Amino acid sequence: MTFVEPPIQPDDTKPNLTLSDTQTISKQRHGIPLWMIVILLLVSGISLFGTINYALSRSTPAETILEPRTIVLRVNGEQEEIQSEASTVDDFLIAENVAVGDNDLVYPNRTTPLADDMIITVAHARSVTVTTNGEAEMLQTPFENPSEILTQAQVEISDSDLIFVDGSQASLSDLSNWTVPANEIIIQRTLDVTIIDGDSETILTTTAETVGDALFEAEIDVFLTDTVSPELSVTLTDDMTITIERASPITIHVDGETIETRVQGTTVLDALAEAGIALVGLDYTIPATDQAITQDTVITVLRVTESIESTDSTIAFETVYQANSTLELDQQRIATAGQLGTERLNERVRFENGIEVSREPIGTEIVSAAQNQVIEYGTNVVIRTVNTPDGVREYWRVIRAYATSYHPEALGGDNITALGMELRKGIIASNPNIIPYRTNLYVPNYGIGIMADTGGTRSSPYWVDLGYSDDDWRSWSQYVDVYLLTPVPAEIDYLLPNFRPMNGIPDN
Repeated sequence: MTFVEPPIQPDDTKPNLTLSDTQTISKQRHGIPLWMIVILLLVSGISLFGTINYALSRSTPAETILEPRTIVLRVNGEQEEIQSEASTVDDFLIAENVAVGDNDLVYPNRTTPLADDMIITVAHARSVTVTTNGEAEMLQTPFENPSEILTQAQVEISDSDLIFVDGSQASLSDLSNWTVPANEIIIQRTLDVTIIDGDSETILTTTAETVGDALFEAEIDVFLTDTVSPELSVTLTDDMTITIERASPITIHVDGETIETRVQGTTVLDALAEAGIALVGLDYTIPATDQAITQDTVITVLRVTESIESTDSTIAFETVYQANSTLELDQQRIATAGQLGTERLNERVRFENGIEVSREPIGTEIVSAAQNQVIEYGTNVVIRTVNTPDGVREYWRVIRAYATSYHPEALGGDNITALGMELRKGIIASNPNIIPYRTNLYVPNYGIGIMADTGGTRSSPYWVDLGYSDDDWRSWSQYVDVYLLTPVPAEIDYLLPNFRPMNGIPDN
Protein backbone atom coordinates (compact mmCIF):
# COMPACT_ATOMS: atom_id res chain seq x y z
CA MET A 1 0.00 0.00 0.00
CA THR A 2 1.26 3.51 -0.86
CA PHE A 3 0.62 6.43 1.49
CA VAL A 4 -0.05 9.77 -0.22
CA GLU A 5 0.57 12.97 1.71
CA PRO A 6 -2.57 15.21 1.72
CA PRO A 7 -2.38 18.52 -0.16
CA ILE A 8 -1.32 21.63 1.68
CA GLN A 9 -4.27 23.70 2.96
CA PRO A 10 -4.27 27.49 3.20
CA ASP A 11 -4.37 27.30 7.00
CA ASP A 12 -1.16 25.16 7.03
CA THR A 13 0.96 28.17 6.13
CA LYS A 14 -0.46 30.53 8.77
CA PRO A 15 1.58 31.59 11.87
CA ASN A 16 1.15 29.75 15.23
CA LEU A 17 -2.07 30.63 16.91
CA THR A 18 -2.46 32.18 20.37
CA LEU A 19 -4.65 30.66 23.07
CA SER A 20 -7.44 33.18 22.34
CA ASP A 21 -7.31 32.29 18.67
CA THR A 22 -7.62 28.63 19.53
CA GLN A 23 -10.61 29.25 21.70
CA THR A 24 -12.34 31.21 18.95
CA ILE A 25 -11.66 28.55 16.29
CA SER A 26 -12.75 25.80 18.63
CA LYS A 27 -16.03 27.49 19.25
CA GLN A 28 -16.59 28.11 15.58
CA ARG A 29 -15.74 24.57 14.40
CA HIS A 30 -16.90 22.33 17.22
CA GLY A 31 -18.93 24.32 19.65
CA ILE A 32 -16.92 22.77 22.57
CA PRO A 33 -16.97 24.76 25.83
CA LEU A 34 -13.72 26.51 26.85
CA TRP A 35 -13.45 24.78 30.23
CA MET A 36 -13.56 21.37 28.55
CA ILE A 37 -10.67 22.36 26.19
CA VAL A 38 -8.58 23.49 29.18
CA ILE A 39 -9.15 20.18 30.98
CA LEU A 40 -8.18 18.21 27.84
CA LEU A 41 -4.94 20.20 27.48
CA LEU A 42 -4.00 19.58 31.14
CA VAL A 43 -4.64 15.83 30.87
CA SER A 44 -2.62 15.60 27.65
CA GLY A 45 0.28 17.53 29.23
CA ILE A 46 0.36 15.28 32.30
CA SER A 47 0.30 12.15 30.12
CA LEU A 48 3.11 13.45 27.88
CA PHE A 49 5.24 14.37 30.93
CA GLY A 50 4.80 10.86 32.41
CA THR A 51 5.73 9.20 29.15
CA ILE A 52 8.90 11.30 28.78
CA ASN A 53 9.90 10.73 32.41
CA TYR A 54 9.42 6.93 32.09
CA ALA A 55 11.52 6.85 28.88
CA LEU A 56 14.32 8.80 30.56
CA SER A 57 14.28 6.46 33.56
CA ARG A 58 14.71 3.43 31.24
CA SER A 59 17.72 4.76 29.29
CA THR A 60 21.13 6.40 29.70
CA PRO A 61 22.70 9.13 27.61
CA ALA A 62 23.99 7.73 24.31
CA GLU A 63 27.55 8.68 25.03
CA THR A 64 27.68 6.46 28.21
CA ILE A 65 26.42 3.20 26.59
CA LEU A 66 29.29 0.66 26.23
CA GLU A 67 28.76 -2.71 24.61
CA PRO A 68 30.98 -5.60 25.90
CA ARG A 69 33.91 -6.30 23.57
CA THR A 70 35.80 -9.58 22.98
CA ILE A 71 39.48 -9.03 23.81
CA VAL A 72 42.35 -11.54 23.44
CA LEU A 73 44.91 -11.00 26.22
CA ARG A 74 48.40 -12.51 25.82
CA VAL A 75 50.66 -12.27 28.87
CA ASN A 76 54.14 -13.80 28.54
CA GLY A 77 52.91 -16.14 25.79
CA GLU A 78 49.76 -17.30 27.64
CA GLN A 79 46.52 -16.36 25.89
CA GLU A 80 43.01 -15.74 27.28
CA GLU A 81 39.79 -14.42 25.70
CA ILE A 82 37.96 -11.85 27.89
CA GLN A 83 34.71 -9.87 27.58
CA SER A 84 35.30 -6.26 28.63
CA GLU A 85 33.50 -2.91 28.73
CA ALA A 86 36.71 -0.92 29.29
CA SER A 87 37.31 2.04 27.02
CA THR A 88 41.12 1.90 26.55
CA VAL A 89 43.93 -0.67 26.73
CA ASP A 90 45.09 0.84 30.04
CA ASP A 91 41.56 0.64 31.53
CA PHE A 92 41.35 -2.98 30.41
CA LEU A 93 44.68 -3.95 32.01
CA ILE A 94 43.68 -2.25 35.27
CA ALA A 95 40.33 -4.01 35.27
CA GLU A 96 42.01 -7.39 34.71
CA ASN A 97 44.64 -6.74 37.44
CA VAL A 98 47.51 -7.02 34.96
CA ALA A 99 50.49 -5.24 36.51
CA VAL A 100 52.71 -3.41 34.01
CA GLY A 101 56.20 -2.25 35.01
CA ASP A 102 58.29 0.52 33.52
CA ASN A 103 60.31 -1.94 31.40
CA ASP A 104 57.38 -4.11 30.36
CA LEU A 105 56.13 -4.16 26.78
CA VAL A 106 52.46 -3.46 26.01
CA TYR A 107 51.06 -3.56 22.50
CA PRO A 108 49.10 -1.76 21.31
CA ASN A 109 49.81 1.50 23.20
CA ARG A 110 48.07 1.75 26.55
CA THR A 111 46.10 4.83 25.44
CA THR A 112 44.67 3.00 22.43
CA PRO A 113 40.83 2.79 22.47
CA LEU A 114 39.52 -0.73 22.94
CA ALA A 115 38.07 -2.42 19.86
CA ASP A 116 36.24 -5.70 19.37
CA ASP A 117 38.53 -8.71 18.67
CA MET A 118 41.58 -6.64 19.68
CA ILE A 119 44.71 -8.61 20.67
CA ILE A 120 46.59 -7.07 23.63
CA THR A 121 50.09 -8.39 24.23
CA VAL A 122 51.97 -7.89 27.53
CA ALA A 123 55.58 -9.04 27.90
CA HIS A 124 56.97 -8.59 31.40
CA ALA A 125 60.56 -7.52 31.69
CA ARG A 126 63.17 -9.95 32.99
CA SER A 127 66.85 -9.78 33.85
CA VAL A 128 69.34 -10.44 31.04
CA THR A 129 73.11 -10.10 31.36
CA VAL A 130 74.97 -8.53 28.44
CA THR A 131 78.77 -8.74 28.72
CA THR A 132 80.97 -6.88 26.25
CA ASN A 133 84.72 -7.51 26.42
CA GLY A 134 84.44 -8.55 30.07
CA GLU A 135 82.17 -5.64 31.16
CA ALA A 136 78.82 -6.99 32.32
CA GLU A 137 75.54 -5.06 32.31
CA MET A 138 72.29 -6.28 33.86
CA LEU A 139 69.43 -5.32 31.56
CA GLN A 140 65.70 -5.35 32.33
CA THR A 141 63.99 -6.25 29.06
CA PRO A 142 60.68 -7.69 27.85
CA PHE A 143 62.39 -9.18 24.81
CA GLU A 144 63.48 -12.82 24.46
CA ASN A 145 65.26 -12.68 21.09
CA PRO A 146 68.99 -11.84 21.46
CA SER A 147 68.91 -9.48 18.45
CA GLU A 148 66.08 -7.41 19.99
CA ILE A 149 67.81 -7.45 23.41
CA LEU A 150 71.04 -6.08 21.91
CA THR A 151 69.07 -3.43 20.01
CA GLN A 152 67.44 -2.28 23.28
CA ALA A 153 70.85 -2.25 24.97
CA GLN A 154 72.22 -0.21 22.03
CA VAL A 155 75.01 -2.73 21.56
CA GLU A 156 76.25 -2.95 17.97
CA ILE A 157 77.92 -6.14 16.76
CA SER A 158 79.69 -7.27 13.60
CA ASP A 159 80.40 -10.58 11.87
CA SER A 160 83.93 -10.64 13.27
CA ASP A 161 82.79 -10.45 16.91
CA LEU A 162 82.67 -13.60 19.03
CA ILE A 163 79.10 -14.08 20.33
CA PHE A 164 77.83 -16.54 22.95
CA VAL A 165 74.13 -16.89 23.88
CA ASP A 166 73.64 -18.87 27.09
CA GLY A 167 76.98 -20.59 26.52
CA SER A 168 76.35 -21.51 22.87
CA GLN A 169 78.40 -19.78 20.20
CA ALA A 170 76.30 -17.96 17.63
CA SER A 171 76.90 -16.03 14.44
CA LEU A 172 75.40 -12.62 13.72
CA SER A 173 72.88 -14.18 11.32
CA ASP A 174 71.74 -16.66 14.02
CA LEU A 175 70.54 -14.00 16.48
CA SER A 176 67.30 -12.91 14.84
CA ASN A 177 66.21 -16.56 14.43
CA TRP A 178 67.08 -17.65 18.00
CA THR A 179 64.24 -19.91 19.17
CA VAL A 180 64.64 -19.88 22.97
CA PRO A 181 64.67 -16.96 25.43
CA ALA A 182 68.18 -15.54 25.90
CA ASN A 183 69.37 -15.02 29.49
CA GLU A 184 73.07 -14.25 29.04
CA ILE A 185 74.78 -12.73 26.02
CA ILE A 186 78.57 -12.46 25.89
CA ILE A 187 80.29 -10.45 23.16
CA GLN A 188 84.02 -10.47 22.67
CA ARG A 189 84.95 -7.87 20.09
CA THR A 190 87.85 -8.36 17.71
CA LEU A 191 90.93 -6.26 18.43
CA ASP A 192 94.02 -5.55 16.33
CA VAL A 193 97.28 -5.96 18.24
CA THR A 194 100.88 -5.84 17.07
CA ILE A 195 103.32 -8.41 18.44
CA ILE A 196 107.02 -7.53 18.12
CA ASP A 197 109.20 -10.57 18.80
CA GLY A 198 112.82 -9.66 18.09
CA ASP A 199 113.05 -9.00 14.37
CA SER A 200 109.59 -10.46 13.75
CA GLU A 201 106.42 -8.38 13.72
CA THR A 202 102.93 -9.94 13.68
CA ILE A 203 99.59 -8.18 13.28
CA LEU A 204 96.95 -10.25 15.07
CA THR A 205 93.19 -9.79 14.84
CA THR A 206 91.82 -11.53 17.90
CA THR A 207 89.01 -11.88 20.40
CA ALA A 208 91.41 -12.83 23.19
CA GLU A 209 90.95 -11.09 26.54
CA THR A 210 94.53 -10.74 27.80
CA VAL A 211 98.06 -10.39 26.45
CA GLY A 212 98.79 -13.99 27.42
CA ASP A 213 95.69 -15.24 25.58
CA ALA A 214 96.73 -13.32 22.46
CA LEU A 215 100.25 -14.82 22.51
CA PHE A 216 98.77 -18.30 22.97
CA GLU A 217 96.41 -17.74 20.03
CA ALA A 218 99.35 -16.56 17.91
CA GLU A 219 101.23 -19.72 18.96
CA ILE A 220 104.13 -17.67 20.35
CA ASP A 221 105.91 -19.41 23.22
CA VAL A 222 107.12 -17.26 26.10
CA PHE A 223 109.61 -18.53 28.69
CA LEU A 224 110.51 -17.41 32.20
CA THR A 225 113.66 -15.63 31.07
CA ASP A 226 111.78 -13.58 28.45
CA THR A 227 110.33 -10.13 29.14
CA VAL A 228 106.84 -9.32 27.85
CA SER A 229 105.45 -5.78 27.84
CA PRO A 230 102.66 -5.25 28.81
CA GLU A 231 102.48 -8.16 31.26
CA LEU A 232 100.63 -11.34 30.34
CA SER A 233 97.66 -10.60 32.60
CA VAL A 234 96.96 -7.14 31.13
CA THR A 235 93.61 -6.80 29.32
CA LEU A 236 93.95 -6.24 25.59
CA THR A 237 92.96 -2.95 24.01
CA ASP A 238 92.61 -2.10 20.36
CA ASP A 239 95.87 -1.18 18.56
CA MET A 240 97.96 -2.42 21.50
CA THR A 241 101.61 -3.25 20.83
CA ILE A 242 103.06 -6.30 22.62
CA THR A 243 106.85 -6.45 22.80
CA ILE A 244 108.83 -9.60 23.63
CA GLU A 245 112.47 -9.24 24.60
CA ARG A 246 114.15 -12.62 24.28
CA ALA A 247 117.01 -13.96 26.37
CA SER A 248 119.76 -15.95 24.66
CA PRO A 249 118.50 -19.45 25.32
CA ILE A 250 119.00 -22.86 23.88
CA THR A 251 116.12 -25.25 23.34
CA ILE A 252 116.22 -28.89 24.35
CA HIS A 253 113.52 -31.30 23.19
CA VAL A 254 113.66 -34.35 25.43
CA ASP A 255 111.24 -36.96 26.75
CA GLY A 256 108.21 -35.16 25.32
CA GLU A 257 109.17 -31.82 26.87
CA THR A 258 110.68 -28.62 25.58
CA ILE A 259 113.22 -27.01 27.93
CA GLU A 260 114.33 -23.43 27.43
CA THR A 261 117.51 -22.69 29.40
CA ARG A 262 120.87 -20.86 29.40
CA VAL A 263 124.03 -22.85 29.40
CA GLN A 264 127.72 -22.15 30.00
CA GLY A 265 129.12 -25.15 28.13
CA THR A 266 130.54 -25.03 24.61
CA THR A 267 129.23 -28.34 23.23
CA VAL A 268 125.94 -30.18 23.04
CA LEU A 269 127.21 -32.74 25.53
CA ASP A 270 128.09 -29.90 27.99
CA ALA A 271 124.59 -28.45 27.62
CA LEU A 272 122.96 -31.81 28.35
CA ALA A 273 125.14 -32.28 31.42
CA GLU A 274 124.21 -28.84 32.81
CA ALA A 275 120.54 -29.61 32.21
CA GLY A 276 120.91 -32.98 33.98
CA ILE A 277 119.96 -34.98 30.88
CA ALA A 278 121.72 -38.37 30.32
CA LEU A 279 122.03 -40.45 27.15
CA VAL A 280 121.43 -44.21 27.62
CA GLY A 281 122.15 -47.15 25.31
CA LEU A 282 121.31 -46.30 21.68
CA ASP A 283 120.19 -42.72 22.47
CA TYR A 284 121.65 -39.93 20.31
CA THR A 285 121.22 -36.18 19.72
CA ILE A 286 120.71 -33.80 16.84
CA PRO A 287 123.11 -32.00 16.46
CA ALA A 288 125.73 -34.56 17.56
CA THR A 289 127.12 -34.35 21.07
CA ASP A 290 130.46 -32.88 19.91
CA GLN A 291 128.90 -29.94 18.03
CA ALA A 292 129.48 -26.41 19.36
CA ILE A 293 126.67 -24.46 21.07
CA THR A 294 125.56 -21.18 19.48
CA GLN A 295 122.80 -18.76 20.39
CA ASP A 296 119.33 -20.29 19.79
CA THR A 297 120.76 -23.77 19.33
CA VAL A 298 118.02 -26.40 19.32
CA ILE A 299 118.99 -29.82 20.68
CA THR A 300 116.78 -32.83 20.13
CA VAL A 301 117.35 -35.90 22.26
CA LEU A 302 116.16 -39.11 20.64
CA ARG A 303 115.45 -42.00 23.00
CA VAL A 304 116.01 -45.23 21.08
CA THR A 305 114.51 -48.64 21.91
CA GLU A 306 114.04 -51.85 19.94
CA SER A 307 111.62 -54.75 20.38
CA ILE A 308 110.38 -57.89 18.64
CA GLU A 309 106.71 -57.71 17.80
CA SER A 310 104.33 -60.37 16.50
CA THR A 311 101.28 -59.28 14.57
CA ASP A 312 98.41 -61.62 13.75
CA SER A 313 96.35 -60.86 10.66
CA THR A 314 93.17 -62.47 9.41
CA ILE A 315 93.10 -64.64 6.35
CA ALA A 316 89.70 -64.14 4.77
CA PHE A 317 87.69 -67.10 3.57
CA GLU A 318 86.03 -67.18 0.18
CA THR A 319 82.30 -67.64 -0.34
CA VAL A 320 81.33 -70.24 -2.90
CA TYR A 321 77.76 -70.50 -4.26
CA GLN A 322 76.28 -73.80 -5.39
CA ALA A 323 72.93 -74.46 -7.08
CA ASN A 324 70.45 -76.73 -5.29
CA SER A 325 67.43 -77.94 -7.27
CA THR A 326 65.60 -79.01 -4.09
CA LEU A 327 65.58 -75.45 -2.74
CA GLU A 328 62.86 -73.06 -3.92
CA LEU A 329 63.90 -70.07 -6.02
CA ASP A 330 65.35 -67.15 -3.99
CA GLN A 331 66.01 -69.35 -0.96
CA GLN A 332 69.54 -69.86 0.35
CA ARG A 333 71.20 -71.88 3.04
CA ILE A 334 74.74 -72.23 4.34
CA ALA A 335 76.01 -75.69 3.54
CA THR A 336 79.46 -75.14 5.03
CA ALA A 337 80.26 -72.26 7.38
CA GLY A 338 83.37 -70.29 6.49
CA GLN A 339 86.23 -70.00 8.93
CA LEU A 340 88.84 -67.24 9.05
CA GLY A 341 92.49 -68.14 8.99
CA THR A 342 95.33 -66.51 10.97
CA GLU A 343 98.77 -65.46 9.74
CA ARG A 344 101.47 -64.26 12.16
CA LEU A 345 104.25 -61.82 11.23
CA ASN A 346 107.33 -61.39 13.47
CA GLU A 347 109.25 -58.08 13.14
CA ARG A 348 112.08 -56.16 14.78
CA VAL A 349 110.78 -52.64 15.52
CA ARG A 350 112.87 -49.55 16.26
CA PHE A 351 111.38 -46.60 18.16
CA GLU A 352 112.78 -43.09 18.54
CA ASN A 353 111.09 -40.97 21.21
CA GLY A 354 108.30 -43.50 21.25
CA ILE A 355 107.62 -43.17 17.54
CA GLU A 356 108.20 -46.13 15.26
CA VAL A 357 110.88 -45.32 12.70
CA SER A 358 111.64 -48.71 11.19
CA ARG A 359 110.25 -52.22 11.10
CA GLU A 360 112.27 -55.18 9.85
CA PRO A 361 110.43 -58.44 9.10
CA ILE A 362 111.95 -61.55 10.66
CA GLY A 363 109.51 -64.14 9.32
CA THR A 364 105.86 -65.22 8.93
CA GLU A 365 103.89 -68.31 9.87
CA ILE A 366 100.38 -69.63 9.23
CA VAL A 367 98.69 -70.18 12.56
CA SER A 368 95.48 -71.54 11.05
CA ALA A 369 94.27 -71.88 7.46
CA ALA A 370 91.03 -70.33 6.18
CA GLN A 371 88.05 -72.53 5.24
CA ASN A 372 85.72 -71.51 2.41
CA GLN A 373 82.03 -70.88 3.07
CA VAL A 374 79.61 -72.77 0.82
CA ILE A 375 76.15 -71.27 0.24
CA GLU A 376 73.50 -73.20 -1.68
CA TYR A 377 70.85 -71.28 -3.63
CA GLY A 378 67.52 -72.60 -4.89
CA THR A 379 66.70 -73.21 -8.54
CA ASN A 380 63.26 -74.80 -8.05
CA VAL A 381 60.69 -72.45 -9.63
CA VAL A 382 57.26 -72.81 -7.97
CA ILE A 383 54.20 -71.33 -9.66
CA ARG A 384 51.71 -69.65 -7.32
CA THR A 385 48.64 -67.47 -7.79
CA VAL A 386 47.67 -64.01 -6.61
CA ASN A 387 44.29 -62.28 -6.69
CA THR A 388 44.34 -59.10 -8.77
CA PRO A 389 41.59 -56.65 -9.82
CA ASP A 390 41.84 -58.36 -13.24
CA GLY A 391 41.37 -61.83 -11.75
CA VAL A 392 43.64 -64.58 -10.47
CA ARG A 393 47.13 -64.47 -12.02
CA GLU A 394 50.04 -66.87 -11.81
CA TYR A 395 53.45 -65.67 -10.65
CA TRP A 396 56.83 -67.36 -10.28
CA ARG A 397 58.85 -64.81 -8.22
CA VAL A 398 58.16 -62.00 -5.71
CA ILE A 399 60.61 -59.13 -5.31
CA ARG A 400 60.53 -56.53 -2.54
CA ALA A 401 61.21 -53.08 -4.02
CA TYR A 402 60.83 -49.37 -3.24
CA ALA A 403 58.07 -47.89 -5.43
CA THR A 404 57.97 -44.37 -6.86
CA SER A 405 55.93 -43.03 -9.79
CA TYR A 406 56.51 -40.89 -12.87
CA HIS A 407 54.65 -39.32 -15.78
CA PRO A 408 55.57 -37.39 -18.96
CA GLU A 409 55.26 -33.93 -17.41
CA ALA A 410 57.86 -34.85 -14.74
CA LEU A 411 60.24 -35.81 -17.60
CA GLY A 412 59.83 -32.52 -19.44
CA GLY A 413 57.22 -34.03 -21.73
CA ASP A 414 59.21 -37.14 -22.68
CA ASN A 415 56.66 -39.95 -23.03
CA ILE A 416 58.72 -42.66 -24.78
CA THR A 417 60.20 -45.52 -22.72
CA ALA A 418 63.48 -47.38 -23.17
CA LEU A 419 61.62 -49.98 -25.27
CA GLY A 420 59.96 -47.31 -27.43
CA MET A 421 56.55 -47.67 -25.80
CA GLU A 422 54.34 -44.71 -24.85
CA LEU A 423 54.47 -43.81 -21.14
CA ARG A 424 51.10 -44.45 -19.53
CA LYS A 425 49.54 -46.40 -16.68
CA GLY A 426 50.74 -49.99 -16.98
CA ILE A 427 54.31 -49.05 -17.94
CA ILE A 428 56.77 -49.94 -15.18
CA ALA A 429 60.44 -48.91 -14.98
CA SER A 430 62.96 -50.88 -12.95
CA ASN A 431 66.49 -52.27 -12.82
CA PRO A 432 66.75 -54.64 -15.82
CA ASN A 433 69.46 -56.59 -13.99
CA ILE A 434 66.81 -57.55 -11.44
CA ILE A 435 63.61 -57.59 -13.53
CA PRO A 436 64.14 -58.39 -17.23
CA TYR A 437 62.55 -56.18 -19.88
CA ARG A 438 59.06 -57.19 -21.10
CA THR A 439 58.31 -59.08 -17.87
CA ASN A 440 54.62 -58.88 -16.92
CA LEU A 441 54.28 -57.58 -13.36
CA TYR A 442 51.59 -57.12 -10.76
CA VAL A 443 51.91 -54.41 -8.07
CA PRO A 444 49.18 -54.25 -5.38
CA ASN A 445 47.17 -51.01 -5.46
CA TYR A 446 48.62 -50.24 -8.93
CA GLY A 447 47.68 -53.16 -11.10
CA ILE A 448 49.23 -55.18 -13.89
CA GLY A 449 51.97 -53.68 -16.00
CA ILE A 450 54.98 -54.48 -18.15
CA MET A 451 58.64 -53.81 -17.42
CA ALA A 452 59.42 -51.43 -20.31
CA ASP A 453 61.66 -48.66 -18.96
CA THR A 454 64.57 -47.98 -16.62
CA GLY A 455 66.26 -45.07 -14.89
CA GLY A 456 69.42 -43.87 -13.21
CA THR A 457 71.40 -45.69 -10.56
CA ARG A 458 69.78 -45.80 -7.10
CA SER A 459 71.24 -46.57 -3.69
CA SER A 460 69.53 -49.96 -3.85
CA PRO A 461 69.07 -52.17 -6.93
CA TYR A 462 65.55 -53.02 -5.78
CA TRP A 463 63.20 -50.30 -7.04
CA VAL A 464 60.26 -49.78 -9.40
CA ASP A 465 58.95 -46.57 -10.96
CA LEU A 466 55.22 -46.90 -11.70
CA GLY A 467 54.19 -45.19 -14.92
CA TYR A 468 51.17 -42.94 -15.47
CA SER A 469 49.88 -40.50 -18.02
CA ASP A 470 49.69 -36.85 -16.99
CA ASP A 471 45.93 -37.19 -16.48
CA ASP A 472 45.90 -40.10 -14.02
CA TRP A 473 49.25 -39.64 -12.21
CA ARG A 474 49.48 -40.19 -8.46
CA SER A 475 52.51 -40.15 -6.21
CA TRP A 476 54.13 -43.33 -4.79
CA SER A 477 56.81 -43.57 -2.09
CA GLN A 478 56.66 -46.92 -0.31
CA TYR A 479 57.99 -50.45 -0.35
CA VAL A 480 55.86 -52.96 -2.28
CA ASP A 481 55.87 -56.62 -3.29
CA VAL A 482 56.32 -56.94 -7.06
CA TYR A 483 54.92 -60.16 -8.54
CA LEU A 484 56.63 -61.50 -11.69
CA LEU A 485 53.84 -63.10 -13.68
CA THR A 486 53.98 -66.14 -15.92
CA PRO A 487 55.17 -67.22 -18.40
CA VAL A 488 58.48 -68.14 -16.78
CA PRO A 489 61.34 -66.88 -18.98
CA ALA A 490 63.71 -69.35 -20.59
CA GLU A 491 66.67 -67.79 -18.81
CA ILE A 492 66.45 -67.00 -15.09
CA ASP A 493 68.96 -65.24 -12.88
CA TYR A 494 68.73 -67.65 -9.97
CA LEU A 495 71.16 -65.71 -7.75
CA LEU A 496 70.01 -62.13 -7.20
CA PRO A 497 71.97 -59.77 -4.96
CA ASN A 498 70.88 -59.61 -1.32
CA PHE A 499 68.07 -57.14 -0.65
CA ARG A 500 69.04 -53.81 0.84
CA PRO A 501 66.72 -50.81 1.39
CA MET A 502 67.17 -47.37 -0.08
CA ASN A 503 69.54 -45.12 1.86
CA GLY A 504 67.64 -43.49 4.71
CA ILE A 505 64.37 -45.28 3.85
CA PRO A 506 64.05 -48.41 6.00
CA ASP A 507 61.60 -51.11 4.98
CA ASN A 508 59.41 -51.27 8.08
